[in-house]
Amino acid sequence: MKKVEFVQVVSEFSGLGLGRGNRYEFMGVEEIIRQRILDGWQYNGYVPLTTRGTGELETISLIFQKDE
Repeated sequence: MKKVEFVQVVSEFSGLGLGRGNRYEFMGVEEIIRQRILDGWQYNGYVPLTTRGTGELETISLIFQKDE
Protein backbone atom coordinates (compact mmCIF):
# COMPACT_ATOMS: atom_id res chain seq x y z
CA MET A 1 0.00 0.00 0.00
CA LYS A 2 1.21 3.52 -0.79
CA LYS A 3 1.14 6.39 1.68
CA VAL A 4 0.84 9.91 0.28
CA GLU A 5 1.59 13.16 2.08
CA PHE A 6 1.32 16.79 1.01
CA VAL A 7 3.51 19.65 2.25
CA GLN A 8 2.23 23.16 1.61
CA VAL A 9 4.78 25.88 0.85
CA VAL A 10 3.93 29.60 0.64
CA SER A 11 5.98 31.97 -1.50
CA GLU A 12 7.85 34.68 0.38
CA PHE A 13 8.71 38.21 -0.66
CA SER A 14 12.37 38.32 -1.71
CA GLY A 15 12.84 41.72 -3.38
CA LEU A 16 12.09 43.67 -6.49
CA GLY A 17 12.06 41.95 -9.86
CA LEU A 18 13.04 43.72 -13.05
CA GLY A 19 10.06 44.98 -15.03
CA ARG A 20 7.44 43.05 -13.07
CA GLY A 21 7.55 44.62 -9.64
CA ASN A 22 7.92 42.54 -6.50
CA ARG A 23 9.56 39.12 -6.58
CA TYR A 24 8.45 36.11 -4.53
CA GLU A 25 10.23 32.77 -4.02
CA PHE A 26 9.44 29.37 -2.53
CA MET A 27 12.23 29.42 0.05
CA GLY A 28 13.49 26.09 1.35
CA VAL A 29 11.70 23.87 -1.17
CA GLU A 30 14.88 22.04 -2.17
CA GLU A 31 15.71 21.32 1.47
CA ILE A 32 12.19 19.97 2.13
CA ILE A 33 12.45 17.66 -0.90
CA ARG A 34 16.01 16.55 -0.02
CA GLN A 35 15.08 15.73 3.58
CA ARG A 36 11.97 13.79 2.57
CA ILE A 37 13.97 11.75 0.03
CA LEU A 38 16.58 10.96 2.71
CA ASP A 39 13.67 9.80 4.93
CA GLY A 40 12.55 7.30 2.26
CA TRP A 41 9.87 9.35 0.50
CA GLN A 42 9.61 9.77 -3.26
CA TYR A 43 8.94 13.26 -4.62
CA ASN A 44 6.02 13.16 -7.07
CA GLY A 45 5.67 16.82 -8.10
CA TYR A 46 3.50 19.67 -6.91
CA VAL A 47 0.01 21.08 -7.21
CA PRO A 48 -0.60 24.86 -7.33
CA LEU A 49 -3.12 25.80 -4.65
CA THR A 50 -3.43 29.59 -4.80
CA THR A 51 -2.28 32.32 -7.15
CA ARG A 52 -1.88 36.05 -6.79
CA GLY A 53 -4.05 38.46 -8.75
CA THR A 54 -1.12 38.92 -11.12
CA GLY A 55 -1.01 35.19 -11.93
CA GLU A 56 2.06 34.13 -9.96
CA LEU A 57 1.82 31.08 -7.73
CA GLU A 58 1.36 31.92 -4.06
CA THR A 59 0.96 28.49 -2.44
CA ILE A 60 1.96 25.05 -3.72
CA SER A 61 1.56 21.59 -2.26
CA LEU A 62 4.54 19.23 -2.65
CA ILE A 63 3.49 15.60 -3.16
CA PHE A 64 5.42 12.74 -1.55
CA GLN A 65 4.79 9.01 -1.71
CA LYS A 66 6.14 6.09 0.33
CA ASP A 67 5.52 2.36 0.51
CA GLU A 68 3.98 1.30 3.82
